[in-house]
Amino acid sequence: MRKVQLEEKQAQIPNGFTTFQEFLDSQQYSHNSILRYERIFGRNYVSTGGKETTEELVKMLNLKEGQTVLDIGCGIGGSAFYMAKTYNVNVYGLDLSYNMVEIALERLSGIGDNRVQFEVSDATKRELPAASYDVVHSRDTILHIKDKKALFTKFLKWLKPGGQLLITDYCCKEGLHSDHFKKYVAQREYHLLSPAQYGKVLEDVGFVNVIAEDRTDQFVDVLQKELNRTMAIKDDFIREFSQADYDAIVNGWKEKLVRCGQGDQRWGLFLAKKAE
Repeated sequence: MRKVQLEEKQAQIPNGFTTFQEFLDSQQYSHNSILRYERIFGRNYVSTGGKETTEELVKMLNLKEGQTVLDIGCGIGGSAFYMAKTYNVNVYGLDLSYNMVEIALERLSGIGDNRVQFEVSDATKRELPAASYDVVHSRDTILHIKDKKALFTKFLKWLKPGGQLLITDYCCKEGLHSDHFKKYVAQREYHLLSPAQYGKVLEDVGFVNVIAEDRTDQFVDVLQKELNRTMAIKDDFIREFSQADYDAIVNGWKEKLVRCGQGDQRWGLFLAKKAE
């Protein structure tokens, strides 16, 4: 287990924060926010659909025992724990959020699985050995990265020949967006592409067999299920957190459904390979 604290200064960080890591850990990924997300997504998960979508998507990789997986934006470890336990693969998780990795390490110490490691690290600046991973996996996290081409070039370098890439991510429609959506994107420091644009960037850096799917319908179904589940446990949720936390989750999910209904917000699934 490794915990690496980043101190690098970055330009143009919003609201007076000195690093983007500080912005994340103080805002969307505060310790309390992570735990309330987990209450909705399920134990150890902070990404869309939790274990249900993880099982569905990871199955597409046809993982083999002993393979190595690089989990970008690993969150609090749900996907890493699932892949290691179910497929007996080795998983190395990177996440920029100190709070995420701190919780992931706590959970890992309870599990005691030596096939999983976590690191607080910025994937856009991290250097890893070339051709050292069978899979690069990332769930709903690259939305924070502006220069996706540079990051995907790193992924291609880190993968072994024939290695696989699996990403889900927030996306947007092509063309003009509503002022409400533009404000939301700016507030969260997101950098979004349409699913087709996303797939094109993967092809441009050299990935082959690129599949770029708009999975917004599935995203909406999952959001509605999560919203219904949250509303059904309202009293327990408020006792565990607060009325304000409950309102933040419920209103946040309702706003996502509106943005998807208006067509601004999309959700993409991306599969690709590195040539043999």
